[in-house]
Amino acid sequence: MTLADYSKRKRNNPADAVGRDAGLDMIKKVIKTIEKYKLLDKEDRVVVALSGGPDSTALLVALAQISKELDLNIVVAHYNHRLRGNSSDEDEKYSQKLATKLGFIFLSEKMDLNLQQKGQSTEDFYRQQRYQFLNKVAQDYKAQKIALGHNIQDQAETVLLNLLRGSGLEGLRGILPMREGKFIRPLIEISRGEIIFFLSEAGISYCSDSSNESNIYLRNKIRSELIPYLKDKFNPKIVENMAQMAQILRLDDELISNSVQEAMQSTYIQNQDNGVSLNIKYVKGLAPSIRLRLFKKILESLNPEKNGFSFSNINALERLVQSAESGKRISLPLGIEAKREYDNLILTRDKASLNQVSFEYPVEIPGVISVKEINRTIRVEKTTRDKMDLQCKDKVYLDLDKIEQPIVLRNRRDGDRFQPLGMKGRQKIKSLFINQKIPRDKRNEVMLLVDQDSVIWIENMHLNERVKITQKTKNIISLEITNS
Repeated sequence: MTLADYSKRKRNNPADAVGRDAGLDMIKKVIKTIEKYKLLDKEDRVVVALSGGPDSTALLVALAQISKELDLNIVVAHYNHRLRGNSSDEDEKYSQKLATKLGFIFLSEKMDLNLQQKGQSTEDFYRQQRYQFLNKVAQDYKAQKIALGHNIQDQAETVLLNLLRGSGLEGLRGILPMREGKFIRPLIEISRGEIIFFLSEAGISYCSDSSNESNIYLRNKIRSELIPYLKDKFNPKIVENMAQMAQILRLDDELISNSVQEAMQSTYIQNQDNGVSLNIKYVKGLAPSIRLRLFKKILESLNPEKNGFSFSNINALERLVQSAESGKRISLPLGIEAKREYDNLILTRDKASLNQVSFEYPVEIPGVISVKEINRTIRVEKTTRDKMDLQCKDKVYLDLDKIEQPIVLRNRRDGDRFQPLGMKGRQKIKSLFINQKIPRDKRNEVMLLVDQDSVIWIENMHLNERVKITQKTKNIISLEITNS
């Protein structure tokens, strides 16, 4: 189907489809996006994820309008997270009513909170359950695609979020129009304003989610505070420009990803028992951008969860390749050891380490961190002296101005050092754990707050002398620790 085909059909059938001609401009954009990224083929069966909010509602209505030209078979799926009581149930009823009105099959499922595993973060659990449901519906109905309602604002928020976290191309490329050849986002180049206007002109209602207004989460703060500020003070087209940047960087990222994939298939890189061997001369001959991404890819291949590695881990491998002598070894998260053995870099993971805890999370101020690996939650907030509760054992206070940001929350790493409160010199974390008689199998479960200089806090043990509160302290942050 082309834009001309759709416009002609609309002129010949002015009463066809929900929304009439009011949203023709938006529909044209949707069609253009579908064609541009090859999101749909004729006779595709599509599962549309419908929450009842404006984005997914507009997505369903738009796909309904073009379904005849593409012979689409649409199935509507609603996942009830049960987070807002009666409001969540009302969203489900609305979704069913809209799907029925449009003549589509409707399926829904309510989340079972009892399925959440110990140590699993709430956000990860919600996402996992939602995608499991969508994949199951797609499998049951033999659907080729699953359509999601992300728009251009979501794209800009994601790019800014990853920018603040210091991400590379993989983060700055933003939300992909198509992922895994199955998940598609036909609204990814449509603005929220266009979506609301489309629904308003068509006389279509939608549901509102109050959780989107909460500024506890960084994404919501970016949406409600940072983007409006950037629009007002710097660039009124910041959203469009962020989306454009993501589009440009996707092409660069694709080029690097393809080159990394070729390198992975080279005879100079060999899989071994519980590890990988790389020829150092070959690896050093790769462009730095490809080499560093290759290190990341290989580390992730040794971890079933495909995460848990920071830029510092990748840099450690780079130093090992560029300057270390044969026999040099380094320890990495998840029990992975890297060693330089003559002309080869060998990475191995001890089988016994597969169940060891390893975690690392960027810290936003304010922000909430769910450490799924040990079932703990950390709330980080700015506070003042008069609000400090020094009797609360679950709260810790630090001098914000003495912290070398950015900071991360993680468990121990080899070589970690710390300056205990009241002392001048630094000690190894390992020595502190031994002195405190922390069992060896429990040491990886102790949380550390780490800035760009050193460890600044050890859970239930010590605060770094450098960041303690003094009479000169002006800005204070608090850490509140709870069980998830």
